[in-house]
Amino acid sequence: MSDYNNRKYRRKRRSRNEKIGFYTALSICLIAICMAVYSTYNTLSGADTSNVLQTPTEAKPVGEIVTGVQETLAVPTVNIEVPTALPDEPDIKETTVPSTADNSMTALQTMLSTDLTLTYPLKSNNVIREYNEKSVYFKTLNVWKPHKAVDFAGDLGEDVCSMSDGAVTKIYENEMFGKTVEISINDAVCIYSGLGSVNVKEGDSIKAGAKIGVIGIVPFESTDENHIHVQVKINGNYADPLSFIGNNE
Repeated sequence: MSDYNNRKYRRKRRSRNEKIGFYTALSICLIAICMAVYSTYNTLSGADTSNVLQTPTEAKPVGEIVTGVQETLAVPTVNIEVPTALPDEPDIKETTVPSTADNSMTALQTMLSTDLTLTYPLKSNNVIREYNEKSVYFKTLNVWKPHKAVDFAGDLGEDVCSMSDGAVTKIYENEMFGKTVEISINDAVCIYSGLGSVNVKEGDSIKAGAKIGVIGIVPFESTDENHIHVQVKINGNYADPLSFIGNNE
C-alpha cells in the first residue's frame, strides 16, 4: 500500500473514533441528566408521602371516651306557665277583669246604687286584707289576683255574726273558700266564707248581729292568720264591704 493510501486510511479511522467518542460522551451526559431528574422527582414524592404517613388514624378501643370532639347541643326551651289567678269566686259569672279606671267607677257606682248599712261580723275590727280590684299576692297559692272581699281576723271558733238584717238564701261548701253562707238584703248579698260550722239554714230570716257560725279555715288563704272572707254583691256587682259599715252613724 502506498504512503498516500496509508495516510488516508489513518485519517478515516481517527475521524470514526472521534465520532464514537463524541456520541459516547453525549450518551453519558443524557443518562446523567435523566438520573438527576429522576432522583429529584423521587425526593419530592418521598417528602409528600412522608407527610401523609405522619398523620395516622388512631383507632379508639370500644368503650373509651373520645376527646377532642366538640358537639353543640340544642338547649331545650322550657315554657313554664305560672298561674296568675285563682278559680272564679263563688257564683261569679265574669271571666275578664275590667281596667283599673273602669273598676273604680264601677265600685263607686255600685256603692251609691243602694242604701245598705253593715256592721262588723266579729267582735274585733281587725282587717288583715282589704278589698282591692288590682292584683294582690296570695301566699298560700303563690298567685296574684284581685281580692274582691275583706278578710276579718279572729280566733279559730270565734262567733261570726250577720252584718245586716236579711234572709239566708244559700249554704254550701267550696274547695277554695270553705263553708259559705249567703244572706240577701233586698238587692244586696253578703257572702261569708271560711266558716268552721254553720248555725243557720236556708230560708231563715236573720237580724244584724245574730250568730250565723264560727271562724274556720279559708282553704286558699290558709297560710294567713285565722279569719273569715266576706264579700258583698249589689245587683250582681262586687263592692267593698267596708264602704257600707257605719253608714247609719
